[in-house]
Amino acid sequence: MIPGWEIRLQEIAGNPNLTFIYFIGFVLIGALGVRFGVYALWNRRASQLPAQTSIWTYLTGVGVAAALYGLVGVLEIVTPGVPAVRRSVLLAFVLLLALTMRLIARQGMPTDDESSDRTPSRLTALALALVVGSIALAELLSVDDGLLVGVTGVAAVAFAVYGYWYGRTQLSRSMVQGTMLDTLLRHLLPVLTFGAFVPAIELVVLAGIDRAIVLHVQIVFVIMTATALMTANIKLRQNLARL
Repeated sequence: MIPGWEIRLQEIAGNPNLTFIYFIGFVLIGALGVRFGVYALWNRRASQLPAQTSIWTYLTGVGVAAALYGLVGVLEIVTPGVPAVRRSVLLAFVLLLALTMRLIARQGMPTDDESSDRTPSRLTALALALVVGSIALAELLSVDDGLLVGVTGVAAVAFAVYGYWYGRTQLSRSMVQGTMLDTLLRHLLPVLTFGAFVPAIELVVLAGIDRAIVLHVQIVFVIMTATALMTANIKLRQNLARL
């Protein structure tokens, strides 16, 4: 046994049934995250288009973030003393999806528009990453939970709107309809939406709704995120087979 390592069930909201459902949800999204990251990495290596390298890199990061979220969630259930970074990991997952939407949208931009948009886009990405990093630090420092819930929920909604706007803009371009990027976007948008709902739904706690009720709803969105990620996995596997 690892020194200092203790296995002891940590019930969620004091409910063993809810804890079991969360455990299954964490295992599911973690396993699918690993698979998604591996497929994205293989697509990156097999792709003959250098312009798409950054897209596959970001998607690999999406898979890693999903895997970490599942792993941290499982560890929080089976052992005490795990750093409370699950919210920030999921927020990073949502942010990476949103940035992927932006990258895919830029693939369909005219060359002049793309170059003029590059600098502000990088600054925006850096600013959003700093938000996630700040929330992770706040979690580690055990900042007031109500404040974390509010900031994380609002950030998740903002990231989702940011990514969704780019995704819908890209899908509205007739030149990309039916292409690989078009199909990939259609599979990723539900993942982004459901993933953002997981932290966003906690905002109702600030309105006085019982946390136990919110936790029951939240796990539904965790499982829906995993299900959407499963269909995206299938798309990545199909694309890899064609390369």
